[in-house]
Amino acid sequence: MRASSLRIALALAMLWGSPASRAGDFFDRWEDTALYHFEYRVPLDGIRLGDSAHARLWVPMPVDSDSQRVIESRVESPIPIGESLDAMGNRMAHLAWEGPVPAGAEAVFHYTVERAPDDGLSREEVSASRDDPARFLSPATRIPLEGMIKRLGEKHAEGSATDADKIRAYYDFVLKYMRYSKHGEGWGQGDASWACDSRYGNCTDFHSLFLGMARSQKIPARFVMGFPIAHDSAGGSVTGYHCWAEAWDPERGWVPFDASEAWKAGMPDRFFGRVPSDRIAFTLGRDLVLAPPQAGDALNYFIHPYLEIDGEPAAPIRAQYRFRRLTPPAEPG
Repeated sequence: MRASSLRIALALAMLWGSPASRAGDFFDRWEDTALYHFEYRVPLDGIRLGDSAHARLWVPMPVDSDSQRVIESRVESPIPIGESLDAMGNRMAHLAWEGPVPAGAEAVFHYTVERAPDDGLSREEVSASRDDPARFLSPATRIPLEGMIKRLGEKHAEGSATDADKIRAYYDFVLKYMRYSKHGEGWGQGDASWACDSRYGNCTDFHSLFLGMARSQKIPARFVMGFPIAHDSAGGSVTGYHCWAEAWDPERGWVPFDASEAWKAGMPDRFFGRVPSDRIAFTLGRDLVLAPPQAGDALNYFIHPYLEIDGEPAAPIRAQYRFRRLTPPAEPG
């Protein structure tokens, strides 16, 4: 870790103090910038390798953005780690080794992340190719832009004078059409056609339906993947990922929203145009080719570790995720 990063992290920790030291001060996820320590722990000893088998492992890493700053990155690993960026600007670690590793071996990634509520990115702020709206118009493997998806995009654009009106109309439609549920099979793949037919799912399904409708009408829209942080807790385990989305308004720029959280909270207006600071963003986009490129197919999305053994995709690794809040928890109620 660079000395300058250490000084910044220590200074911020002293400024904020521990949650206990600030009893009576409360954090508002909609207004306040948060400071988190996030731990991403990848067990390596459960990967079954023969003596001459070759393993390659990719692990996503959080990135800097207009609303997020990675103050510290620190990795503990018995295997050397390389760091790279893919074509989308996603940051990732890459590990390669041969043969089994010792019992108890693991790679542990530690981050200190400053996260602000996100109001989007204005037209004037778009400079990097990562944010170029032209990159977010194409279909994806699980987001077709024809058939029912296109018909829904056309139908629910009727009466909308501007792209901003269409974006809000598609958002409102998804909230009315979809139901948040994880029963049965098929949910969680971000399959827009499946969501259209089934009318339920998790965050990936809600936002993929929106992306398909918007892109079918030449409105750029993009998919953001990360982890949720409990806004009313000082720390603990994170049980899974969370995703949200952004759409391009030619007048305003990138407009963020979180349709699945809006559905669960019953607050459609609150989660449109701003997303709170109770999250850490890791990767952007779908159908991802990693860096260095994987041998297998492009990844539907990238948030969990991805492993290949002797050039073939291997069984998923069950990583563990934990957070510690360096800002006070939210006020109860």
